[in-house]
Amino acid sequence: MIDARFLQLCDSVFPSGAFSHSFGLETAIAERGLAGAAGVRAWIADYLERSLATLDARAFVLGMRGTVSVDELDAVLAASVFPRDVRAANRRLARATLEAYLAMGIVDDTIAAYRDAIAGGAASGQHALACMLGYRAIGAPVEDAVCGYLSSAAAALAAVAARAVPLGQRDVGALLWSLRAPIADFVRSACAAQALDDLTSSALICEIDAMRHAGLDARLFAS
Repeated sequence: MIDARFLQLCDSVFPSGAFSHSFGLETAIAERGLAGAAGVRAWIADYLERSLATLDARAFVLGMRGTVSVDELDAVLAASVFPRDVRAANRRLARATLEAYLAMGIVDDTIAAYRDAIAGGAASGQHALACMLGYRAIGAPVEDAVCGYLSSAAAALAAVAARAVPLGQRDVGALLWSLRAPIADFVRSACAAQALDDLTSSALICEIDAMRHAGLDARLFAS
């Protein structure tokens, strides 16, 4: 039987605040004329494949397995993210996610310690690691947890496009369905991580979009 807690953690309406962040997608829509489901899908797929799957999700896997400490992973991810808005978004999402766990009764020493480290400035705050701690606390299988993390990230970005392009709900549903097979490949790639040296990011266009986001004349999203 599927654990109902797992379904709640990977639900796109989990109270992390992800709905207020586009991670550069809004810039692509506003500045580069990205429009239509096909263009949005290509951007999201590139972001997932070249950033989340190879950086955040690999850190997620190392944390789930206990191969590397949360402190070490937090430091590496902080050094790997250049856009200021994305660093701020990660911190806000991480704090909101950890507080949501505690409110739900998903409590362990690592969750509380990471929350306190972020609040005290000893950790930068990484959303991927906060998500990982929740899945780890409920004993979710690693592959299922990574799939849940990447799928919820894709759903959050598709929701951004629904408002910013805008896209219809059927288009959003079809877009997300078309990402099922690629996400399965991204999960396998992430689960192959063995050490910190396996963490990489090459989503350069998405990163430039994120860095340019602060300069938009009008914004719907915080990042």
